Amino acid sequence: MSAADLAIIVTTYQMPGHLRRALASIAAQRTARRLEVVVADDGSRDETRQVAGEFARGSAFPVRYVTHEHAGFQAARCRNAGVRHSTAPHLLFFDGDCVLPPDHVEAHLQAHRPGVVTSGFCARLDEAISRRVTLATIGRGDFAGLASPAELRKLAALHRKAWWYNWLGHQTKPALKSTDFSLARADYERVNGFDEQFRGWGCEDDDLGRRLKRAGLRLVSVLDRTRVYHLWHPPVPSKPQSWRQGANVEYLHRPLRLTRCLRGLVERTSGELTVRLAGEPRAAQALERLALAHGWRLDHAQEARADLEVLVFPGTGQFGGHGDVRVFAMLDESQPL
Repeated sequence: MSAADLAIIVTTYQMPGHLRRALASIAAQRTARRLEVVVADDGSRDETRQVAGEFARGSAFPVRYVTHEHAGFQAARCRNAGVRHSTAPHLLFFDGDCVLPPDHVEAHLQAHRPGVVTSGFCARLDEAISRRVTLATIGRGDFAGLASPAELRKLAALHRKAWWYNWLGHQTKPALKSTDFSLARADYERVNGFDEQFRGWGCEDDDLGRRLKRAGLRLVSVLDRTRVYHLWHPPVPSKPQSWRQGANVEYLHRPLRLTRCLRGLVERTSGELTVRLAGEPRAAQALERLALAHGWRLDHAQEARADLEVLVFPGTGQFGGHGDVRVFAMLDESQPL
């Protein structure tokens, strides 16, 4: 079988009926691209595994299922696991409670450019409308007209705002929506994927978007081309009444954010951090002891952004803005480290 062009990562938990329709919408894609699908499950104890298996047996492309023991809402962990079990050079993420219109894959890939993350969002369908989205309607691709005019106006406004934020060069907006986005695998690996320290509902996609922007990528809306359709279900228990009340908001706004997170697609130790020296220290031996104590290896190259930029006193020089975190170390040769 030929290598895949695109890996579709579908996250799910305890919604086998929704997952069945989500997978059917992948099978109905009008594209000549070679696909692979990974169902990234958050530890479901129902027939989710069987739904994924049935789809895999009847699919013309590779389908894998990956899961772990459920220990609360862990969307970041699911998505990273999905990527680890895929091989394609391009990734498309969407949630297993959504369905894709037939040209969704092509819309994302045609909008892609180097250094760009294509980002969409969902039109929410109410309970009665969601029941009308059957396997038959998905196969025909005629469910797109079921979204309400209010939902379509909301998405159009989001698209205009995304264009405006990009024109302004805003540091944190447009926000990335993990409901529907696509990027090159190399760019995902560049920031070490989702930060798995996000547990519970929300903010892991905001954090990934900010780190992608810091890595030099642009988030470009495709809501003028396509959207996903969110099937109704009761809110997940960990979802707060308002976004600001979420358990992850404080961690999202942490003052020290590494572009390549520590606990992501791969686990990074302090010895794997890139540490760049700003200026010249006078106490070279003390600096060596400091680096040894933390397991740091000093990187003297200037091509890429470092995790840490260290300025030593006594010494000369100043911070150059080449690191995610600035470390000011006052070293006294007469005192123990």
